[in-house]
Amino acid sequence: MARLALDFLFFRRFWRLLKILFPCHRRSITAWLAGALLIATAIDQVMTYLVGIQPSLFYVALGNRDLDTFKTLCARGAAIIIGKAFTLAVFKYLTNMLAIRSRQVCNLTMHRLYFKRQAFYKLSSSGDMLDNPDQRLTQDIEKATRILSNDLLAPVVTAPFIIGYYTWLTYDSSGWIGPAAIYSYFVIQTIINKMVLSPIVQKVSEQEKMEGDFRQRHMEVRSNVEAIAFYRAGVLENIMTNQKLKSLILTQKSLTEWRMLLNGITNIFDYFGGILSYLIIGVPVFISHLYDDVTPAELNGIVSRNAFFYLYLIYSFSTVLKLAGDFGELAGVTHRVMELHEELNRLHSDCLETDRPPSTVPSSVVVIASDEDDKSATRHMQEIHGKQMSLERDEQEEEEAQYLLGGKTNADDEWPDDGVAITVDSATLSPPNDHSHLIVQLLSLQIIQGQTLLITGDSGSGKSSLLRMFAGLWHCSSGKMDCHWRRLTSNLFFLAQKPYFPSGNTTLRQQIVYPVKALQVDKDVSRISQILEWVKMEHLIERCGGLDTPVEWDWMKTLSPGELQRLSLARVFYQKPRIVFLDESTSAIGFELEMAIYRKLQEEKITFVSVGHRYSLKQFHDMELRVKGRGGEWSLHDIDTASIASRTASFLGTDTVLSM
Repeated sequence: MARLALDFLFFRRFWRLLKILFPCHRRSITAWLAGALLIATAIDQVMTYLVGIQPSLFYVALGNRDLDTFKTLCARGAAIIIGKAFTLAVFKYLTNMLAIRSRQVCNLTMHRLYFKRQAFYKLSSSGDMLDNPDQRLTQDIEKATRILSNDLLAPVVTAPFIIGYYTWLTYDSSGWIGPAAIYSYFVIQTIINKMVLSPIVQKVSEQEKMEGDFRQRHMEVRSNVEAIAFYRAGVLENIMTNQKLKSLILTQKSLTEWRMLLNGITNIFDYFGGILSYLIIGVPVFISHLYDDVTPAELNGIVSRNAFFYLYLIYSFSTVLKLAGDFGELAGVTHRVMELHEELNRLHSDCLETDRPPSTVPSSVVVIASDEDDKSATRHMQEIHGKQMSLERDEQEEEEAQYLLGGKTNADDEWPDDGVAITVDSATLSPPNDHSHLIVQLLSLQIIQGQTLLITGDSGSGKSSLLRMFAGLWHCSSGKMDCHWRRLTSNLFFLAQKPYFPSGNTTLRQQIVYPVKALQVDKDVSRISQILEWVKMEHLIERCGGLDTPVEWDWMKTLSPGELQRLSLARVFYQKPRIVFLDESTSAIGFELEMAIYRKLQEEKITFVSVGHRYSLKQFHDMELRVKGRGGEWSLHDIDTASIASRTASFLGTDTVLSM
């Protein structure tokens, strides 16, 4: 991990973060909240000044035994205290609201980049390039926006004005000696704090990484509890988890020690500030004899008032220095958040440079009833991306809006369509992090609508890697692969080897229409019911309480592997793509149902590219691509489907096959 500090890189990243949180737009709610917060801070400072000089007025009134003035000051003091309390409550409310809104804006912006053009996949498959993206998107963003809004924004912006005003008051009452003493005091404290603060920035970033690694370790155990239990590997998992805990604790101890040093230095200067204020007061009293002609009562008032000025100036400097700790915390998490932002932007830049032509797949799509008007597109896009999307709108967003309405995009005419979906020309494919391992070398083929392809090979030979290349997730190291169709689910649909079903009050309809967002369109009810019958999952409608009833249980844990695969295939029938890519998508399904599903795909005129091992699958495919897994060797040949079907029938029995 690169060494992080409070340097130019931090300030550059911090400026970019501010541009995300406070866009230059009149409708930016965060900018309005920040403005209101600064106004509340200014009012609070006025109330603080009035509270601060109130004791000096009481000293004079009491010293002169002036009852009428004393009564007036009591009433005035009560009103000031009420005003101060109300102003402080409003200030706290605005800081909390700004923190909430800032987190929302930052997360929405990062989510757009994270889920766009498969960046989340590329980020997770790039090895150790960037640790714990999930923590950066959740805890780190929350911490950065909270510290900035609650602890830093108002004090940092108003500090120059407060310090300037009280510097003038100090100079007016003590001459140049007072400001010079306090400023020298502040400079010394700043130099010492800077020496201690830089290591804290690095330690904070290290701690956040260790926290993410520790949480990830427990997530791995939680996700694989059954396998771990079968292996009876509890002792080993305990050891490995404790190793992560040990690294975290050591980092936390080191950070705590540096914070103790910083707090000790800050406390020394805080308490010494009280003595310094009286040393400054002693100058006009004992050296310049400025107040020799005033009465004792008036002198008490002057001393009280001047002490407030000096102490508040020292307090303002001390507050700024105390912010050093918060600034160190902010620097650590800002580095992590903006590292993710930079990496996501880099991935999108690489994507635009390598895709031929550039992918303009919507980052999210929505199923919308046909009777909605064009204005609803923007509303649905804002629901997906947040209102800040209107500030970053480009041509891709316009195409997305049209796609949301179920119509063709403006760019559809730019894509010629002769039935050829993908052309691979002399392509060599290797894993992104291991170019020495050749999966295929000099591969040439075409994926054509109406021509089915079966990809076979031993386990680990790289069959799934070919689908990653077809999907644009991996790029060939030499040669080229051109996708002639727009990468929409209505054209190319991919089913991963491991089924995925999002949890969290998700409806059955949403699971079937995934990856698009479902709306309650009545005309889909009969179609979805029919599709569930095709995959033998019609019982789910009753089990889920209907298509549109949110289900609380975890789909991935509640349904069996076979049921998950069948429900995944229901998505294929619902989307009805021109070509579907199936990565062993029927491996957990019984033989008879597997044959029935492939026949139904043929009836629905859905071309399929399958990865599989079963010999019986060959009868449904026109060609076989065998990946041999030895130095990139492969073979491509036609399949005699009639001969395969005959052999399958003779092996299982003619009656069995014909009854499917």
